Amino acid sequence: MAERCSVQLVIDILHAKVGVPLSIPNIDTASWEEMAVESLGLTEVCTSLEYRLNIPIPSEEAFSTHNIQGFVAFVNSIQA
Repeated sequence: MAERCSVQLVIDILHAKVGVPLSIPNIDTASWEEMAVESLGLTEVCTSLEYRLNIPIPSEEAFSTHNIQGFVAFVNSIQA
């Protein structure tokens, strides 16, 4: 069975690649702005997930998400 995108996976990538602190309250529902994640950081997350999950992630749609939960739901809808 193929690996699925999860909130924890995205948090781990954001922390490792973008430097988002794990101490942000309600990190899974905090907005990209509240986490100081800009388009370059979200692109880094998309690229990491594309490699790890072996799926293309359309950046325009990814950029329209507002937080980690929305992003995970979007990525998992691609995998379905």
